[in-house]
Formats: sequence, C-alpha cells, structure tokens
Amino acid sequence: MYGEYYNTCKHANSPAIRDANPVVILYPGVGMFTFAKDKQTARVAAEFYINAINVMKGAEAISEYTSLPRQEAFDIEYWLLEEAKLQRMPKPKALSGRVALVTGSAGGIGKAIAKKFIEEGAVVVLNDMNAERLKGTGEEFKSLYGKDSVTTALLDVTKQDQINQAFAEAVLAFGGVDLIVNNAGLSISKTIGDHEEKDWNLLYDVLVKGQFFVTQAAVAIMKKQDNGGDIINIVSKNALVSGPNNAGYGSAKAAQLHLSRLNAAELGVDKIRVNVVNPDAVISDSNIWAGGWAEGRAKAYGITVDELPAYYAKRTLLNEIILPIDIANACFAFAGGLLSKSTGNILNVDGGVATAFVR
Repeated sequence: MYGEYYNTCKHANSPAIRDANPVVILYPGVGMFTFAKDKQTARVAAEFYINAINVMKGAEAISEYTSLPRQEAFDIEYWLLEEAKLQRMPKPKALSGRVALVTGSAGGIGKAIAKKFIEEGAVVVLNDMNAERLKGTGEEFKSLYGKDSVTTALLDVTKQDQINQAFAEAVLAFGGVDLIVNNAGLSISKTIGDHEEKDWNLLYDVLVKGQFFVTQAAVAIMKKQDNGGDIINIVSKNALVSGPNNAGYGSAKAAQLHLSRLNAAELGVDKIRVNVVNPDAVISDSNIWAGGWAEGRAKAYGITVDELPAYYAKRTLLNEIILPIDIANACFAFAGGLLSKSTGNILNVDGGVATAFVR
C-alpha cells in the first residue's frame, strides 16, 4: 500500500522511497505498538499518534474529521528540504538498534561496559543484586543519556525468577534483547584447607550456573527473534593461569571459559556468537576486591594491599594497570560488527601475562 501511495504521488524530482514498514501497529484487544530506529523515536511516534486520535475525537464531537489529501500528505513527507535535513543527520552508530543486558552493571566493569554500549548507540538493561546501588546507577545513566536509553532490573543471577523478570523487562522496555554480557561475579581467595563448602557453592552458583542460566534465558528470546546475537562472558586470566590460594575461584573461572566454548559450538547454527574477555587485576570501582579478596591475594604474593596495583602492573609485559574501560573496549570489539564472523574466541585484557597466553 505504501509503495502504491509513493508511486501514485511522486514527482520527477522526489527523493527515493523511504522505509515502507509501518511505524504504528494496532492489535485489537491488545494495544498499540510503535516501531522506529530507536526508543525515543518510537515513543514520540506513539505520543503523536495519541494526539492525532484526540484531534479526531474533538473534530467528530462538533463535526467530522477530514484528513489531508494523499498528494498533499506526500508533498509534506517528501519535501525536498526535509530530505536535505535527513541526509545531514549523523550515520547510525555501531550498536544502534541493539538491546544489551549487562549483568552486574551497577558498578565497576559492568558499569563501564554499559556506558560504552550506550555511547555506541545501544540501549541497555542495567541490573544488579544491590537495589540501592542499582537505583543510583540508573539515575546517573538517565541523567547522562536520557530515559530512553536505559532501564533497570534487580537481578541476582542465582535466582531463576529474577533472571526471567530481567528479560521480561528488556522485552517490555525495548522489544527484545540481542547482546548479553555475563559480568556478574565475586571472588574468594583461600587456601585449600580454609575453603568451606559454602564458599565453593557460592562461587559456582554465581559464576558458572549464573552464566549458564542467564545465557539460557537470552537464547530463548534470540531464537524467537531469529536475528542472531552476541553473548560475551567476562571470565578471568585465572581461567588459564594456576596460582596459590585460588582453587575455588580459579576452577569456577575455568568452568566459565569452557562453558563459553560449549555454548559457542551449539549456538553457531543460530548465528549467536559466544566470546570471552579475560580481564586481570581490574581494581577500580570493583566489587571483586571486597570480602577479603585483596587481602588474600596480597598475602599470597607476600605484599600489602596498597602494593597490589603496582605489583599487578609490573608483572605484565606492557607494565600497565588495567581499567574497567579497557574491558568495555574489548566487549565492543566483539559486538561492534568488525568481528561478526568470530565465535568461541578468547581476548585477554591483562597487560600481557605470558602464562595466560592461550597457545
């Protein structure tokens, strides 16, 4: 119908036909859905449509509503000056149209990833198990990027009902989900003798089972969308390197790493890519250093907690301190389009730790 409208009304110098997909779709008994290149445009379209209905109702209350003739409507829609304005608009960013859910994104690495994704055009579902921390980050993001770029969902990755609710929030807020970062985590550094069953269970519940069940929920949606997707797992150099006082955490990280390979092998047929980023010693604003981990690692290396950043930097080939933005950049490298034919890969972001080389 739109093609017929265009071909009937076009002039010799009319701009080429634009997107013929409807912006507003009404499902009787269900409601109104609006579709556009981003959340803000879709929201504004809905507001305009509702206002148009109110104008029609007002007109019908005293007389009758008459729309513009099709030719006049076309001349407005395909006005040459309007076309000139559209041509001057910036090109879409690399992640425009992508819906991302980043676990543990109220601080540290997850927060940096969420910021990077929004700055590259995505919309993000922020989530964290700490409600107060999540609320503060949500308000910060809305202030920085606007209300249409972000929503929040309380998420403890060990609780299936909260995983389901977080994805329901993503679908309701943005229409789906196609970019997942499994970042939620914790750390426990103890000797073999000091490890307790509750330590082991917590590490494996959050790191391994949490990664799997979030991935499982994401894949169910991605397969329905039939549009591929990206799953990026934030693991650790400890998945590859053996060290003291690290049996629980290191083995859980190794399980995360191999689980990523297994998922990549299974999901390739659905064009769902699964890749790994391995950070090391990201201290800035990170929960990983809470709960005695910093003290445990410092004790293992025979240094003080204050000496840890310099110690970690000096043991790398590049002599660099790793920051959350470095991990965010690695995630963008996988999701930004240049590596769209890569899956099952590992990207170490550790300043260069030779013992963590994959080969």
